[in-house]
Amino acid sequence: MSMGGDSPDTQKSPRTSRACDRCRRQKLKCDSSRPCVLCTRAGHECETSQRAARRARRRNGSRDLHRPSRVHKSIAPAISKGSPATPLASVVAESYTTESSTSYPENSPKEPQSGANASAIDFARRVFNEAEAGRTLTGASIPGDTGAPQLDNSLWHLTEVELPPEDVMLALIDAYFDRMQWFVMLFHEPSFQQTARRILSRTSWRRQDLSPTMAVLAVAMIGLQCVLPDQKWSGHKLLLHYSIDGTKLIHNLVNEIRLHLLEISIDCRIEAVQACYLVSSYYVYHNSPSIAWTVSGMAVRSAYALDLYTKSSRCDDPVMDEIRSRCWNHAIVGDTFTSVIYGRPSCIDTGLVALHTLKDMDDLMIDPILLNNDIIPNDMRQTTTAGFFEAKYEIYNIIRHILSRFRRLQLRKERMEEDLATIAEASQDSEEQLICWRKRVPRLFDFEVWSQENRLELFHQQIENLPPRAKVQAEIIILQAACLQLTYDGALIQACRPLLEQKITNVCSEYVVNAMCRSLRTATTAALRISRIPVLQFKHHFAESFASLQQFTAGVILCISPTSQPFSAIAHEAKAGVMRIIHASTAFGANNRIAKQTAQLLTDLLKVTIEREMSSALRGGPNYSRDVPDSSVNSTAQQMPLNLLEPQSPSCHNMPSSLLPASITGEPRRSNHFPGISEQIHRSGAAIQPSFEASECPSANIFEQLDDTFGAFGELMFNLIPDDQSSAWNWGRTFP
Repeated sequence: MSMGGDSPDTQKSPRTSRACDRCRRQKLKCDSSRPCVLCTRAGHECETSQRAARRARRRNGSRDLHRPSRVHKSIAPAISKGSPATPLASVVAESYTTESSTSYPENSPKEPQSGANASAIDFARRVFNEAEAGRTLTGASIPGDTGAPQLDNSLWHLTEVELPPEDVMLALIDAYFDRMQWFVMLFHEPSFQQTARRILSRTSWRRQDLSPTMAVLAVAMIGLQCVLPDQKWSGHKLLLHYSIDGTKLIHNLVNEIRLHLLEISIDCRIEAVQACYLVSSYYVYHNSPSIAWTVSGMAVRSAYALDLYTKSSRCDDPVMDEIRSRCWNHAIVGDTFTSVIYGRPSCIDTGLVALHTLKDMDDLMIDPILLNNDIIPNDMRQTTTAGFFEAKYEIYNIIRHILSRFRRLQLRKERMEEDLATIAEASQDSEEQLICWRKRVPRLFDFEVWSQENRLELFHQQIENLPPRAKVQAEIIILQAACLQLTYDGALIQACRPLLEQKITNVCSEYVVNAMCRSLRTATTAALRISRIPVLQFKHHFAESFASLQQFTAGVILCISPTSQPFSAIAHEAKAGVMRIIHASTAFGANNRIAKQTAQLLTDLLKVTIEREMSSALRGGPNYSRDVPDSSVNSTAQQMPLNLLEPQSPSCHNMPSSLLPASITGEPRRSNHFPGISEQIHRSGAAIQPSFEASECPSANIFEQLDDTFGAFGELMFNLIPDDQSSAWNWGRTFP
């Protein structure tokens, strides 16, 4: 026997691009001989399908052309068009050198190979060497074993609901994809429709069909929830024809899904993630937010169990691979959203995992009718709506980073100057990240672009003569643009809240007071933009509750200015904005629980705000100067009812480079001119800011009044979950 045969070089089996089917399934290192060594040792037949061979050749041929997954742009500074190319890895590293000890991955990770990432059962498999032993350690009986459990495949049937006829269920599924899929993308519509028809053609199913059946029921339930209050929905005739009570049907569908939630979690299939997120979405807006919190956590756990955070090489089906990417991206979005509204830490650590890049699938294609005419300008045309979802995923990743940064701050119980400066710095950095994101939003989904030059009104006129499906898609594009605008403005408010919630006094430095003024200015401007978005276009879409939630937050912010700057122009515009939000919330009707509660709470808050504004003015408060002529005060007060009901005409005044309170600068207060809020979007990427005069900027001690406002309504401001005992609004106050 030659000694050379024992050398390390000869012992290592060469890699081959044509792995056999068994080695490929088990992710074993195959060799080029047939039968391969591993199959021979295990006593298994060694086969290599042609499909696997073609896929291997295609993968090898395109390896050099493969683009890396999307970098988290939320942490990369904007690069000007004329600037030289910068390696993305260095950009990411530089942007987080001073902010965080946690760096975000550039690419979606592949399956973990290191021992640190392996479970105990995976380690045992490697030691055991399944290939040589000829058997596998599966069965999901040991903690950490993600193998498929042995399930009884007997027949089962529904117990809590009697399914309506197939044509009714298909109509509800169509309603879901018209009114939910554009907002939350969990499915691939053509493949889901095919699965739904297979499921609905039966009245009893095998155990292996439990998870897809629950996904079908969840989709139908959400679709029915959207269209039930819409009297224009054509499916009402079907419900009437079959004598179906829509409200009762929703209740029964939810009960049936709840009955099987644990079972579909045991199955650990992609439908477990989808069904849990849909049930959570229903509960958070329409029933019990406490249950929504728990079920959304089940969805995250299922996503982790399925390794959705990796781009799996074991997934042979490109459609299934894309569905995995969509579900994982929404897992990050949904986890961030629940962290915001509940005020609790998130469950997903994006320091270890990344968003997945979406592919231009067939269900994202924009109707050629919209692209082949002048309805959409040339500089705004895109072939798919993937740009909307990518922008949405990115901004939620930014929000996640913002929340994490504020929660990591180690502040003292007694607010010190250094602590306030730290909050101010974090708030300003967060605002800059959001502004950089906004510059990257595709023009097709930029609501401010649509709002310019009367473009939105012309667009609605032009689509009236389009075929129904093309018209619906055109309207959805506008909804997607408005959704991004709401998310952006809501994120700006979230970034400003921690500073606005702090108590400051006259002993604070000029930097802190200026930062407070800047945060109030930014939050107020964002809230005014939210108040002017035509949110009624969301009516009877699932996103209408999301829009109402953003409007509620904006309405509370707008109630600060009248208290701190009584009878100023910004105070009048703020009150007019609150009135717009109240009217819009009332117009949503009683079926929208969030909108109904928004109208009630903001009405009460506005009454208190007006009383405080009047009291502050009569007392000659610190921001209401004695040298203001009585005639000016009286004329302003007389115009107040009109200003409450009518929006103010925006004026475009230049913003001073440094905004200082009058108590610091010592400048005389001007009485005759109160500029309004500028809504102009600077295409250069500058922040959208109101044109405050120095006389309108509140002095340091006026911010003490903010604590009264937040204290009186704090528990209701951002906490629309009345059955939850924890305060969801005060994550900015929870520092030790």
